[in-house]
Formats: sequence, structure tokens, C-alpha cells
Amino acid sequence: MSTPENVQKLNTLHSIINSLLVFKSLVNAEQSIKENRNQKIFIIVDGDVGLPLILSTHTRSQTAAIYVYSQDVQRLRLLLQPIKKVQYITDDFDAIVKHLKKDLRAYEKTANGSFITKYGYSPDMLQLDHYYLMLHWSKFYNIDTSNEGKRLLFETYTNYYKHNKRMREILQKFNLNIGPNTAIQWYTSEPFISRLLNTAFQTHNFVFLNNVRYFIHCIHLQLRNEHSGFVRNQLHKPIFSIYCGRLMTTIEFKRLKMYRNKVILITSFLMGNLDKIKAIQYINRCEPSGNETRVLLKINIDARIRNTQPYADITHLSNEHNENEILIMFGASFRLMDVIVSPYHTLPVCVFELCAERPQLMPPNAREQRWYSLLEPFESKK
Repeated sequence: MSTPENVQKLNTLHSIINSLLVFKSLVNAEQSIKENRNQKIFIIVDGDVGLPLILSTHTRSQTAAIYVYSQDVQRLRLLLQPIKKVQYITDDFDAIVKHLKKDLRAYEKTANGSFITKYGYSPDMLQLDHYYLMLHWSKFYNIDTSNEGKRLLFETYTNYYKHNKRMREILQKFNLNIGPNTAIQWYTSEPFISRLLNTAFQTHNFVFLNNVRYFIHCIHLQLRNEHSGFVRNQLHKPIFSIYCGRLMTTIEFKRLKMYRNKVILITSFLMGNLDKIKAIQYINRCEPSGNETRVLLKINIDARIRNTQPYADITHLSNEHNENEILIMFGASFRLMDVIVSPYHTLPVCVFELCAERPQLMPPNAREQRWYSLLEPFESKK
């Protein structure tokens, strides 16, 4: 019912979630969850009528967490205790919102994107597409897209959030303020902005990435400027490590272990924490499905190595000044040094090393020519 109380609850959820769907039918809700396989879904359900939905969706990998709103808290806690995806059961809606914010933040602190590990021809066309995106995106960095690119960026985000009043107001400020000196601040401080970008990397949404290339271009410029000063300040301790958690499918994890000592591309920006304990705390809030496992990524960085993708400590550019985070530009190369599975570690640890090498080139094929054709209009402007 569209009571003032329910309208207020929806407005509250709209303020923290970039895509909110409301269903009156459990069948429609289940079908929507089933079809949406590319994003993590947070479900808030009425415990008095929503048990069938909980039982049918909690094992799906796209279900991140389930929050149950009910007056019969004690009975439902006993009944749903075995279901780990049920994170919170309460009769207090504000408590659900508070818990949801913490879980969203934890997922945002985990690594996104895919591992590009293919050498030679690959049957995975999306991965091939992303491979060439990683190799050739640097060609966009030197292109001035300040007019058309900025307009397209604003238009793309506005179209996505056209039904979200709060976000439209934020986007007006974004349009006025975004540039090479503010891009990282926007990326780190406004989840509505970064979520869409990270999802596009993760789901291989090349149309979206092309439309927001001005934003990526500005992040690169600012990160490159920050990188030079950060490296100078690290010369007294050039080798350091950062950490971030990741949910991986068991198949992805097994496949990754086969690529020890090989160079890998990660198809997204990578945000790592200098504090290992914080990284573990974030990933431990993310409940894996039956086909997933929690993994800790340890990335060793030697500031003396040149020609890597730019990276820098962005703590002073973030609203979260206690995080001590390092942002690495997407398209970076990493060498997988080891995969440690030990009873002495609470999580499997994948040890990477940031490097300047590029993966072995794939033989030219139609997919590569496709990317060359995409680059031609930009090359002609230089």
C-alpha cells in the first residue's frame, strides 16, 4: 500500500540503492532474481508471506543477502537460522537500512572484474573482447573528450537514474564538478557513480564503458599525477603490500591456480587496503553461495618498477580517511606468484605482484580487428 510510511521507506532505500525493484507478487520477484545473474541482489522481504521466496533464492549466486522484516522475530530466527544468506531478521526497518548500508559497503570494498588468463585463441568471446579493451584502452587516455565525452557521460548516468530524484540532484553537481582534479573524489565518495562503472567492467558492458570514457580518462589523469608524488614518498620503503577480498566461483579459483608465474590482467579498477585486517573484515561480511569461496588477494608492489599502470594512496582524496587505500588503474598487469591454501590462514590467499609486463599477445583475429575499428575514429582526431 502507498501509505506515507511506505513511501518514506522507499525513499530511504532509493537513497542508498542505485536500482530498486518492488514486487507485490512473489512469482514475479523470483523470476526477476532468477534472470538477473550479473549483479549481486539484496532482498528485503516480508517474513509473514515471503518464506517461499527466501527458500527459492537463497542458494543463487546472485543473491548477496536477505533481510526479513517481521513482527514474529523469534520464530523466524529459529526457522531461518540454517540459511546463511539471511543476514538480519527484525521488526525495525531502520535497523535493516543500517545493516544493508554496512553490507553494501563491504561488497564495494571487494575486488570486481574478471581475471584475463587466456593465452592463444579463446572460445570465450566476452573475455577476448575484454582482453583487447585492456590492451588498447590506453589509446583513449591522450584524447581530448572534454566536450562530447562529458556530455555523453552526464547523459548516460542521467538516463539510468531518471526515476531517482536524489541522484538527479547529485548528477547536476557531478556534471559541473567532474574533471581531472576531482574524478577520484567522485569515484570514492559517491557509490551511485562507482557502482555503475564497476558493474560495467564486471559484466563486459562495452557500450556503457565507451559512453563514460571521459570519467575514466579523468581518473587516469588524476591518478597519474598522484602516482609520481606517491612513488617519491615511498622510496624509503619501496616494497609494500595491499589487500582486498573477493568472492570467486570454485571453478574460477581452480582455474586461477593453474596460472602461477604467469601475467594476468584484472578487468577493473583495483582498490586495496594497506590494512590486511580491514580487508578480511569486509570480505567476511560477504556470504558466499554454494559455488563460491572467499579469497584474499595480496598484491605486492615495488615502487621502483616503472611503466606499470599508475597507482597511488588516495586516502586524502576520499571521505573515508581511516581506510589507507591504494587505487590501481584498470588495465594493470599482475604476475600470480602463489596461491596459498593452508589451515594457518582463515582464507585462501592469492599472491600477486604488480608488474609492467603484458600478457602474451593472442594471434590477430576478427575480435582484435573489431577493436581496431573502434579505435580508428579516435586515432584520426589526434
